Formats: sequence, C-alpha cells, structure tokens
Amino acid sequence: MKHSRPKNKHNYPKAIEQESRLELSTRSFDRKAMQLCAQVRHALEYAISEALNGEFGVTVLEVIPAPNTSHLLALVQSLEALSFEESMNLQAELNKRINVLRTAVSESIHRRKTPGLSFQLVPKAT
Repeated sequence: MKHSRPKNKHNYPKAIEQESRLELSTRSFDRKAMQLCAQVRHALEYAISEALNGEFGVTVLEVIPAPNTSHLLALVQSLEALSFEESMNLQAELNKRINVLRTAVSESIHRRKTPGLSFQLVPKAT
C-alpha cells in the first residue's frame, strides 16, 4: 500500500496553511496592479496641473484599484485648506476634465485598454 505524503509537512495549523496559499495565489496580481497604479499616479501628477490650468494646487496621494485594474480611484489632496464650496468646485472640475486626464494616462502607460478613473478628494488636515 502506498503511503501518501502529508499535505502539511511543517505541521502548521490549517488556517495558516490556507492563508499562505491565498497570499501566494494573489501575489502576481498585486505586483502588477501596484505597478500600474504607480504609473497612473505619476502620469496624473503632471496631467492634473495642466488640466486645471493652475487654478488649484493639487497633489495625487495614491491611486488604488477600485474594484480591480479596469477602474482606478485616485486620492487627491489640495495643497491649501479649502472650504466646503471650494472642495466641491475642485471635485466638479476634476470630474469635468476626466476625459482629458484619461487621455493623458493612456499616452503615458502601455496597455491595450486604459482604465477608467475616479477621483476622491481627501481633506487637508489643519
């Protein structure tokens, strides 16, 4: 009779074994997704200042997949403290110029399909 090899050769608890298996299965997706997000963030840093014609000082804090790499969420923050009306105007301007920004991203990254973009304004801590 053949002896089967133990599945868990280190005798780890099953929960740890399943957790490490999950981590290994998503590792390549995370690396590529984060690489894409970094490229888009870099492209948006330059494109936003041009698209807004210097009206608002804005920095891109982070770009994250939302829910995956076909659509990205850019977290932006004004360089100055803004009132509620000013922040709503900034959000409206970003949404109005989303096609220009998406075109700038498509010129910068090398993908067959450019991901969709959304912007979330993060308030500046005072």
